[in-house]
Order: sequence, then structure tokens, then C-alpha cells
Amino acid sequence: MNAVATASRPENVMESDGAADAAEARPCQNIAEARERLARAMQDSPDNGELPLALGHVEMSLGNFEAAHAAYASATSLLPKSAAAHSSLALACQKLGRSTEAAQAALRAIALDPTDPTALKVLARIHLDAGQHEAAQNACRLILRRDSYDAEARQMMGEALAQEAKLAENLFDSKAP
Repeated sequence: MNAVATASRPENVMESDGAADAAEARPCQNIAEARERLARAMQDSPDNGELPLALGHVEMSLGNFEAAHAAYASATSLLPKSAAAHSSLALACQKLGRSTEAAQAALRAIALDPTDPTALKVLARIHLDAGQHEAAQNACRLILRRDSYDAEARQMMGEALAQEAKLAENLFDSKAP
């Protein structure tokens, strides 16, 4: 088993050990500062998979999907048993239009945590885009069982039902004399 995967998670990844680094423990003033601190922390603790995971989240929030992908890929290699790392990678892949890679990462996340909502949403979107309404509905049902108010899952379920209705209408029209 990978020793890194079983290492305990730090309480605060921004916490500093030395008095000279006390300024590092203060809250970040902006996203650029957060990015810089995470990059520095990653250099100081290259085996801490939580740091690239956090950096990936920062990059995703900025819409930097390539940078997020790179950070999440690093996180998955350091945290191979983390569903969150794999589902985050799946989302970045999806945003980059890499459906095959997104599906693989989402399936890995679901193998680790069958209820991971991010991975299920990625799969639902992939299925919708491929016109696989039944598979999309199944993914949405799994999400909605845990959170019946999940707006994104409800919206995708609606899309899947609309796809199904359109298919049925097209089949009916094609059979009409």
C-alpha cells in the first residue's frame, strides 16, 4: 500500500511551523496569494496530496482548466485512494472536452466512493452528451437519493427525460404511415 495514501491529513495546510513564517498563517487576501502560498507549500511538502488538490480547486474556480487538470493529476498520484481527487480530475477533464479521460477518472472515483456526487454528475453529463438518456437518469437518481434538492442533478434529469421523450416521439413519427 502507498504510505502517502495512509498518511494523516494536516489540520491546516497553511499553518507554519516557524516563527519566521508566522505571516504565512494569516488568511489570504486574494486568489493569487492563495495560489502562491499553495505553490510554496507544495515545494516544502511534495508528498502532501492535499496541496495539489487545493491548488486544483483554486484553478478550477478561476476557469484555468489545464492548470486544474495538472494539479488534480498530481493529487491523484499522491492520493490514489481519494475519491475527491479522482472526481475533481474527472471534472477538469470534462471541462477540457476529454470525455474518455473524464469517464475513466469518474469511474475510479465511484469505485472508491459510489456516492461521489461530482463523479456521478460528470458521468451523467457524458451520458447526456452521448444521447444515453437512461444511463444519465440512473446517475442522476443516485445523486438525488442522497440529496433530493440537488439542482444540477434535477436539471440533468430533466434533460434526460426530455431526450427520452424526443426519442419516443421520433420513433412514433417514423412508424406512422
